[in-house]
Amino acid sequence: MTERLSQAEPDIRRMDTLSEQVRLLYGSTDFAVAGNILAASILVYLNRATAAHAVLFSWWVYIILVSICRYNLARSYRRSSTASQETGRWQTSYAVVAGLAGVGWGIAGFVLYQEANLANQVFLVLVLGGMMLGSASLLAPRPEAFLAFMISIAVGPITRLLIEGDAVHLVMALLAALFTFATLIMTVRIHRTIASSLDLQFENRSLLADLWAAKNRAESLNQVLELRVRERTAELRNSAEQLRTEIVQREKIEEELLRARKLESLGVLAGGIAHDFNNFLTVIQGNIELAKVRLDVHHPLQQILDQAADTCQRAALLSSQLLTFAKGGAPVRRVASMAKIVTEAVRLARAGAPVSIALRIAEDLHSCFVDPGQIGQVLHNILLNAKQAMGQGGIIDVRAENYEASGGAEEQPRVRITIRDYGCGIPADVLPRIFDPYFTTKPGGSGLGLATAHSIIAKHDGRIFVESRPGQGTAFTIILPAASESPTREAPTIAEVQTGKERILVMDDDEAIRNLVEAVLTGFGYQTQTVRDGAEAIVAYEVAKAAGKPFDAALLDLTVSGGMGGLEAAGKLKEFDPACKLIVSSGYSDTNTASEFGKYGFEGILPKPWTTKDLSRVLRQVLVGDSKPNEMPD
Repeated sequence: MTERLSQAEPDIRRMDTLSEQVRLLYGSTDFAVAGNILAASILVYLNRATAAHAVLFSWWVYIILVSICRYNLARSYRRSSTASQETGRWQTSYAVVAGLAGVGWGIAGFVLYQEANLANQVFLVLVLGGMMLGSASLLAPRPEAFLAFMISIAVGPITRLLIEGDAVHLVMALLAALFTFATLIMTVRIHRTIASSLDLQFENRSLLADLWAAKNRAESLNQVLELRVRERTAELRNSAEQLRTEIVQREKIEEELLRARKLESLGVLAGGIAHDFNNFLTVIQGNIELAKVRLDVHHPLQQILDQAADTCQRAALLSSQLLTFAKGGAPVRRVASMAKIVTEAVRLARAGAPVSIALRIAEDLHSCFVDPGQIGQVLHNILLNAKQAMGQGGIIDVRAENYEASGGAEEQPRVRITIRDYGCGIPADVLPRIFDPYFTTKPGGSGLGLATAHSIIAKHDGRIFVESRPGQGTAFTIILPAASESPTREAPTIAEVQTGKERILVMDDDEAIRNLVEAVLTGFGYQTQTVRDGAEAIVAYEVAKAAGKPFDAALLDLTVSGGMGGLEAAGKLKEFDPACKLIVSSGYSDTNTASEFGKYGFEGILPKPWTTKDLSRVLRQVLVGDSKPNEMPD
């Protein structure tokens, strides 16, 4: 690399020298232009009485025009930002205009030459010689410039003197030629001196740069040595600091992992509890209703059984809230009234609160495709924070309205819920982190409330954001996509139990539930067969169809312990019989199967715990086809 650089240095120096020569050439243009104009004007003035005015004026105009061109060319060169990279072009351009100027003065040897006036001839030759001498120093930086100028000047008068032919003029022509030659030799020497000086200047500059580089390298080496000594001296100290930092970070990571594992375990535990709990509630609820059917309407136990049934419904709500709090389970979404969800959340928040809650809901508020329990939990968390921020009094504003984004007519309608308090507000340095897991400013807080709210809204394809000013209050805004159904549309309900005679296959891993479903359906008039898991369900379905007694519908439990669940069984049954009608039943799911059951081959869903009316309604909807496949029952 160093050898290549050394070889390239002469070429670089030559280019620098050429660029500097051209710069010197253009630097003297103003003097050259001024000298040409002045000399031409004086010459015209002295010859005004002896030369033809038209010829004299035409020649003078030519000199002026060429001088203007030289001036403009020099001006363009000075303004050019790339002049140093286009040296060849500027060098050639200057030689051309210098040659044109020389041609003009050479023409003067013809147009201003007076045959009868020897003194005028001598004066003209002296003027032209003076122009050559004057240009020697100005045009010496580049040979092509002074050669073009001087030769162009000399040719005219020498030729004119030779044309005369007499001895005097021949001697004058010879003297003019010798003068031209001598001037050229002098100019060449000046050029060589300039070139040598510039080359030496650049060589000295290069040497000086090398010396400075060597000095800087030496200083850099000294600094490197000093830094290495300092680094070696500080190594132990830095190692100790890094070790302490790593220990602290490792402890933090271990704490975060422990929290994450606890939360994951809580979610798994909540899911398992919810599954078993909902199974238990299904058995209790179903048996309560069976008992009510078998007792007389006016029997004293009817009221007790009603209370027990209501308790089962509250227990089902508790199970749903447990899943939501533990972040377990995918949202079980359905078309729900947002007005009803917001009103219920505000009603619960008002209980025992020292603050007032002003509620405004748009009359035509859209419905949304949401999990009511999870959205209610989000509103509950935000309202709880607002109450705590208000302290012992004040008003919380809650507004629910339809929201049209500015994206155009094709933008999906949305619902916007705003909860605004006028409490202490959130500091600016804390605001960006309020949705971070485990971040809290409350003593004893877990930092999960708003993180869970953000996660739930995100799973519902919505947005949640906050605006706050310390001392002025906080406003949380939730935006959810509106459902395509009419806001006032309600899922159809059946007032009385409907019976049937169809054959129903029931698959559930809980024996108590199998017995309950069989007893309920038998009481409704259906022919029922129960199996434990999906594998048994497939065998039973194939055997029944082969025997000419196919099942009209199959009720499949989604989650089966130690066996094939309802989702896998549904896929295999659809392969065997695409026309089969399937109903999914589940007390818990960590996927979106329950909320989007139609995508997985199911015609209906029966969430646990269910009532006998729920069972009757879903069966009739699936068997007679009077409900849309993806419609969730209330």
